Amino acid sequence: MNVITFFNHAGGVGKSSSVRDVGFTLSTLGFRVLLIDADPQANLTDWLGVRTTDRDGQPRDIELEDTLYPAVLGDDDSELALPQPVRVHGMDLIPGHLDVATIEPLLPGQLMGVLRLKDALKPLADRYDFVLIDPPPSLGQLSALAVIAADYVVVPVPASGKGLKGLQTVNVMLSRFRKANPSLKLAMILVTQYNDTTNHSRESLAQLHAQFGRLGPVSTPLTYRPALYPDSQLHGSPLPEFARRNPVTAEILTVTQQLLTALGLPLEAPSPQKAPAPQKAGARKANGAGRAMPKAAKHD
Repeated sequence: MNVITFFNHAGGVGKSSSVRDVGFTLSTLGFRVLLIDADPQANLTDWLGVRTTDRDGQPRDIELEDTLYPAVLGDDDSELALPQPVRVHGMDLIPGHLDVATIEPLLPGQLMGVLRLKDALKPLADRYDFVLIDPPPSLGQLSALAVIAADYVVVPVPASGKGLKGLQTVNVMLSRFRKANPSLKLAMILVTQYNDTTNHSRESLAQLHAQFGRLGPVSTPLTYRPALYPDSQLHGSPLPEFARRNPVTAEILTVTQQLLTALGLPLEAPSPQKAPAPQKAGARKANGAGRAMPKAAKHD
């Protein structure tokens, strides 16, 4: 199981949409994918069309118990576990919720609190090929929780001067996170919001390669598409599903394959695999979930 956190402290860099679209593309390649929305804004959840969950066949609003909260700050430390996920667009999802923000002030007071998500993922090693985590755009406890839980980090960076400046801070923070997670690796710098019709975007991409290419692989850029991304979000659909014949789908596939190559993995799952069968989702077209996952043997 490969745990990957998409991390950038700056907002509006294409982080949540990248988690959604790369996760979906991995699932179409046959991999078993779990997405974790660790952002109180819950954009990933919203942009997958998840609005409600099902409890005993009855739809209800997403609650704090449906999020990662029970795995981090449950009532009983011996029972810390992720809840049953929502099944949506061929992936499993631990949804986000505004009240996930309550983790921020409480986590520092918990013994080994920042390691709890990492520990909660260990029993799932035989269930998923990939876990993709979407933390908030911040340098707070939720981001630390998400990055320290990861094996790899993908850094979404817009092809702009602002993106280059922000990447410097990200690099410093990754060095600090490695003190708690020494095996943490930078899997890829994911270039987003690229506009090849402007000199600024082209020059920013060249500078990104020149200044930061030594840190890790730099992806081919995802083109700035001001209409498609908002439309797919409104429809609660991954972009490769929403615009299957658009060139953006090929771009996302290329980036996903570059990520697999960077991780030394095959470009598609070796054999057909089935994810666990949680409750059906019930948002615009999908949603579901509520109870804790059954415990499985831990895998180191």
